[in-house]
Amino acid sequence: MLTPEAANVRPYFGEDFSLMTDAILRGRKVALLLSGAAIALTAAPAWAQDTAPIAAAEEADSGDSIVVTARKREETLLDVPIAVNAFNAASIQDKMAQDVADLADFTPGLQMQEAFGRGNDRPIIRGGSNILFGDGKVGVFIDGIPYFGDFSSLDLTNVERVEVIKGPQSAVFGRGTLTGAINVVMQRPGARLKGNVSATYGNFGRREASASISGPITEGIGFQAGIKYFDIDGQYINHAVPGERLGDQNTKQYTAGLFFDPTPDLKASVRWFHQEDDDGHFAIGMQTSAANNCYMTTRPYYCGVVKPMDRFGINTNKMLRPGTYRNADRFLGDISYDIGGSGYEFSLQAGYSDLFEVVGVDQTYDARSFFFLPPSVCRFAGIPNQDCSKSSFEATTGTRRKTQTYEARITSPGGDAFRWRVGAFYSIDKQHSLEKYLELNEVGPELLADGRRVKNLAFFGGVDFDIADTLTVGAELRHQIDKVRGITPSYRVGDVFDAAYLGTINNANPNQIVGVANERNATFKATLPRVTINYKPSRDLSFYAQYSQGNSPGGFNKPTAPESLYKEEKLINYEVGVKTTKFGFDYLNLSAFWQDYKNQVLTNTFVANNVVDSYAVNIGRTRIRGIELDGQLPLIDDILKLQFNYTFLDAKIRKGVEPERALQLLGSACKTGTGVNLALPGCYDAASIAGNRPPLVSKHSGSVGLRFEHDTAGDLTVFAGADVIYRSSYFAQVLNLAESGDSTKVNMQVGVHDNNGLRLTVWGKNMLGDKTPAGILRYLDFPAPRTPTGDYARGFGITSARKAEYGVTLTKSF
Repeated sequence: MLTPEAANVRPYFGEDFSLMTDAILRGRKVALLLSGAAIALTAAPAWAQDTAPIAAAEEADSGDSIVVTARKREETLLDVPIAVNAFNAASIQDKMAQDVADLADFTPGLQMQEAFGRGNDRPIIRGGSNILFGDGKVGVFIDGIPYFGDFSSLDLTNVERVEVIKGPQSAVFGRGTLTGAINVVMQRPGARLKGNVSATYGNFGRREASASISGPITEGIGFQAGIKYFDIDGQYINHAVPGERLGDQNTKQYTAGLFFDPTPDLKASVRWFHQEDDDGHFAIGMQTSAANNCYMTTRPYYCGVVKPMDRFGINTNKMLRPGTYRNADRFLGDISYDIGGSGYEFSLQAGYSDLFEVVGVDQTYDARSFFFLPPSVCRFAGIPNQDCSKSSFEATTGTRRKTQTYEARITSPGGDAFRWRVGAFYSIDKQHSLEKYLELNEVGPELLADGRRVKNLAFFGGVDFDIADTLTVGAELRHQIDKVRGITPSYRVGDVFDAAYLGTINNANPNQIVGVANERNATFKATLPRVTINYKPSRDLSFYAQYSQGNSPGGFNKPTAPESLYKEEKLINYEVGVKTTKFGFDYLNLSAFWQDYKNQVLTNTFVANNVVDSYAVNIGRTRIRGIELDGQLPLIDDILKLQFNYTFLDAKIRKGVEPERALQLLGSACKTGTGVNLALPGCYDAASIAGNRPPLVSKHSGSVGLRFEHDTAGDLTVFAGADVIYRSSYFAQVLNLAESGDSTKVNMQVGVHDNNGLRLTVWGKNMLGDKTPAGILRYLDFPAPRTPTGDYARGFGITSARKAEYGVTLTKSF
């Protein structure tokens, strides 16, 4: 299967009913086991929580009232010596955020790159470019339990709080948190019945409906249930298929949970999340090599701001299953005890997920149905099992992924001057591609994508010591072992494709074995510390300093890639910050950091067996410095408030090479045959990218907004809000030539609510229609003539921004 660089779509999971049924049945078994464990433990001795629960504020107004679990225990924002942005339910509603990606606009240090619709999420925290499609740089968690897979469609309806925790979190959250973590905290039922019903209607056929309910079943047992439906039409016309639009999205989500609090010292829960996404092909267009304007006599490239796409042609009618289908069942369980009422708490968390995805992408990115072997040549090529009518660029891939995670910890009483915690973590993550989505094309049978199994075992601990009432020092340490297995599968053609179909193609051979079965194993070990100092001279002022390390374990490329193994990434972070509610601010946070980023992993391209593919490569070393600021200031009491955030990122590659740079400067003098040879005179030095900015990272970003709220003569309250969201230009790749241009979006809302939970909002997003691309992919313009160096010409796949959207939302809470 063709998987060119920057469109190297990660394997996706199949829409197979029998597999889905099996997953649900297995999930039910896990849920029953967890439920049984929770109920059985009610007969055990009473065990208490680390600290008394702190009630979260209903409004996101004050840093000393918002509670976070950024260190897996409850602390206020002012008390935690880490840079954290927290959005509770009221704040999420105020920001008109439908998903985590929407919250990035209001979080200093967090940027989202959505080049592939709601697939292949690429969150970037503090300049750690996430150009690969995989876990490892920003971890996502639900109540501290790892969440595997894309999260851009994760619904926020029943969320109590979203915490964006910046800087390396490996010492606390473990694997996959090199630059930060996002923790989604779900609501728990209270002592009375509560519910919420919401409906939204907007342009592009937007339709949303959600409902949730929670409350007690009997004394000590509560429940929660929710449902969400979301649908929107595509915003762009597909000129390759009459009557079709690109970018449509559909989500169905169901949640349910049982919560056990039989005694004050014991609590447990079991929850189920089901999510089904069914999206059409995303709107992406090719800026062809005809637009290239630099290095024209060697390796032509495009220098400057790319042109927004306004016309799209995607051959969805020639694909097995265009777009993205995602079906996931996730089960979470947790138990916590206060051991004999002593204040020493034992807790256990377990997670299980079964995820299927399938994705179909037209990898020409335009209406050209390009063939490596034109039909007039194809039938004489003599390739076994060759279907000359099928382009290798119109590919569909399916994958299944199963994960299990377990964490146990013991913590000392939270009121002691010296506090400690120890624990252990284990996870196993398996994924493999599905034969159902294999095809025969112009270059023969597609290869099954490599499978992967990752086992992670970690031991961790931490201490905090109150040197004085105003000064606390803390240290955390985690030792983890990752055992990574890369599995290259093979298959027999006749076992996948039926005889009738094989009878219609060239050189049919049902006994052909496709791929060479192989297995590779690697072990990565890391010891990851974090040291913090927190000085709090008064209730409304806090200073902190931090030293921390993070890592992202290495892994395997395809066996045909120039480099079989890529090393683990390492990040060292030095940080200072201040948090306050002084000077009239509801909250004001300022942090400054300096990071040393080693072995940063990005991608390069290679050609093997007439297939262009990408592979992961460690580019060298990067230095990142930055400042983050955010706050809220009342201008007229609680009637009018100013909200703001700003990020400055000075990220610079200090050491690294990019072979394409050598071709641009020295041309064919750096080639041996068809490959780049940096050992030739002057080529290694010419390939240096030292001094360049990492890709996808904006130097400046931020937002400023106003919030108005005023009671009327009756029981109604009128509210309004406006936000201006800015992001400076970012580069598409490490060459620092093609870039996005600056982006400025305007969001607005106005509405009314009463004292009985009824709320009506009229809203608009990107109201001025900013067209800055949502994503830029360095790609190859295959139909174009070869370059003077003999390579495929460069083109750029450009994903357009979402157009201006308007809607009305009606919500009733009780």
